[in-house]
Amino acid sequence: MKPYYEIDFSAVMCSFQIKINDVELISLSIEGQTRSDFPVNHLILESGKQTIEVKGLPMSGHTEMHDDSYIRYRVNVYDMSSGEYAFVKQFDEYFTKKPDKNIPFIGHTSTFNADVPYKLDAWQNGINLKDTKIDIKEKLIRKYKEVINLINGGNYDSFVTQYQKREGNNALAMYLNKNQAESRIGGVVSDIKNGYRAQNLPDDIYVEYSAYGKLAALKCTDMMSALRLENPEEEDELVLPITFYIPEGKDEFEII
Repeated sequence: MKPYYEIDFSAVMCSFQIKINDVELISLSIEGQTRSDFPVNHLILESGKQTIEVKGLPMSGHTEMHDDSYIRYRVNVYDMSSGEYAFVKQFDEYFTKKPDKNIPFIGHTSTFNADVPYKLDAWQNGINLKDTKIDIKEKLIRKYKEVINLINGGNYDSFVTQYQKREGNNALAMYLNKNQAESRIGGVVSDIKNGYRAQNLPDDIYVEYSAYGKLAALKCTDMMSALRLENPEEEDELVLPITFYIPEGKDEFEII
């Protein structure tokens, strides 16, 4: 069996974030409502208990939660052994409570047990960044600028090399074959080559820690990644989620 876990969620009138094992799955501000399904295998490092945390904040430009704000979610399980999505089961469905005017957020936390045939070599082997004396923000800014220069300088092979471990883990967790895995990373490079340029880091960036202090990323005040690519001809923007860790025994950030 090749278990494939998806989170089925809805969000209404809020800026929301969903985390699996304290690592972000998605952040988005919704003036209205949305419903979607997202795979989560890449955030399941190994079999056992997994934690889900959903949090909703006021919509962008607002200071209070809307009266109708809520987040609903559940985990569905499929079997990918045949190459098709064969439904297996669904876990309990949860809803956040009605917003309280005295509390500027809504949220819910739950757990589920996963049984997967792999173990990812990921952030669990990193140092706790909150315990170091390193200036994490300054070090991250240097690393982001390095990535921006690689992209804009056309050094795509070097960029792919840095991005490879993240994509390798994604391929393992999503049961992708070699061609499918290469197509994923090729798609990212294809977008970059197609008229997109990485933008300079904005002023409103801050460090967001995750994975219980072992991951760090630069975010903007809209809760999304600070690494952005723009195509002026298409008037389009790509936001590239990217997280870094420092493996035990090393002192430099690596993409994971």
